[in-house]
Amino acid sequence: MVTRQKSALSGVIKDLENEIGFLNKEKLSLKKSIEKTSANISESRQKELALQRLLASLAEKEANLAEHKKSLESKSDKIADKLGKMSKIKSEMKDI
Repeated sequence: MVTRQKSALSGVIKDLENEIGFLNKEKLSLKKSIEKTSANISESRQKELALQRLLASLAEKEANLAEHKKSLESKSDKIADKLGKMSKIKSEMKDI
């Protein structure tokens, strides 16, 4: 009977060792998956920061271009006013 109990215990111990081995493999697989995911998150954050810097740069350029456009429109309006005045003077000179 003692031999039978030892045999049963050996079987149970062997089953437990197999289960522990399986769980260790699963744990290792999950650990690798977590590390890969962490690396992907880190890479994504770096890309996000680079894109944020690019967007900030583009927004600054857009603001500069808008200011330049406003300046050019102002100059264009002044030239149009001068042309209008010159046309008026020209018209008045024809009447003389």
